[in-house]
Amino acid sequence: MSVEVCLLGPVELRGDGGVAAPGPAKRRAVLTVLALEVNRPVPLGRLTELLWTGRPPASAIANIRNHVAALRHTLGTRIVSRHGAYQLNLAPHELDVTEFRRRAERGRGALARGDAGQAEPDLAAALSLWRGPAGQGLPRGAALDVLLAGLESERLRVVEDLAEARLELGHTGELAPMLRDHLAAHPLRERAWSQLMLAHYRAGDLAAALSAYREAQAALHAQLGVDPGAELTRLHVAMLERAPLLDPPARGRAPAIPRELPPDPALPPGRSRELTALLAAARPEHGERTPAAVVLHGPPGSGKSALVTRAGHRLAETFPDGQIFITVAGPHLSAADLMGRVLRALGVPPAEVPDQPDERLGRYRSLLATRRVLIVVDGAAATEQVWPLIPARHGSALLVTSQAPLRMPLEVPQVALTRHTLRAGAA
Repeated sequence: MSVEVCLLGPVELRGDGGVAAPGPAKRRAVLTVLALEVNRPVPLGRLTELLWTGRPPASAIANIRNHVAALRHTLGTRIVSRHGAYQLNLAPHELDVTEFRRRAERGRGALARGDAGQAEPDLAAALSLWRGPAGQGLPRGAALDVLLAGLESERLRVVEDLAEARLELGHTGELAPMLRDHLAAHPLRERAWSQLMLAHYRAGDLAAALSAYREAQAALHAQLGVDPGAELTRLHVAMLERAPLLDPPARGRAPAIPRELPPDPALPPGRSRELTALLAAARPEHGERTPAAVVLHGPPGSGKSALVTRAGHRLAETFPDGQIFITVAGPHLSAADLMGRVLRALGVPPAEVPDQPDERLGRYRSLLATRRVLIVVDGAAATEQVWPLIPARHGSALLVTSQAPLRMPLEVPQVALTRHTLRAGAA
């Protein structure tokens, strides 16, 4: 029986049949406490302290036992009794908090070693597990709030670790909006203010960097009545002096920019309308938030490969961080295999390509999140090979050719090639 307990957002309990409603708020709170103390016994007295404000009712112990009995319908023997205590036993992958901490620690370790390139995808993958505030929807006011606040503090630290990694990698353009959102909710985070200042400074906007310092100063004065700390003050002075130590760190190797498109072929006769339709579907429109993806299908000999190659060359300037061209040899290749191929093309050493499919997917999405890459998959045999490759956000694009239409789980345009006609529609 598969089980997954999710606390990083609304509390969810997932089993073989999908998401199982954990029940009323107090039952979700019982599950949350047991999960936060995973693989350790939690005495009944500790449970009542965490779940009730002030003096618990006389029925508290009976209520906890009833809630545990109900949770066992999904969790089975994973909840065990231990001499006046309950213990929830879960494997690391069965609790999102454990997985978040594992990925965050791995990313933080890479950052400490000076390997921002490895740290960035791990930290981004850790944050991707969050679906909202930890324990969203639970009643507030009990001591459980302290444990949930601790999780939120961990998340804030990882957000700033990720910002540090991206600063080291020179990704200043996308950092300012990310840090602005972070500081709008947490205006007293001096580390984040310093990162915002440095992102502006390294992007060549000294005025914006100094303005950010004044905003930090105002926020600290208004809410705490204090001046910025020594680190933030030193950064401000260094910027006024244009200190060399603020320059971007020297990096021994620039990010790989693959240019894998085959030679630009002549446009097959009578295919100008098809090329126009393909380019329109693949180009991200201004302000568009969804990623671009399009499937081009038709029988053998209809010119799919030539047309998609021609389109790739026309789109190359739209995707300056690289164009990757993959010819699928057959149905035995999985989406994870294709992702590994993309990661290697983007400069990830083969030994560092994750073995686990979910980690490989996280690394794939993290790299594409900060780049504008065109990925062409020529000759897909099945939907399962390619739909996980759809970028998670706008900026990159996926072009796929196949002999038959693919039943994609998202609204992906499909262009059909015949000998003489063009039909366009949605999957």
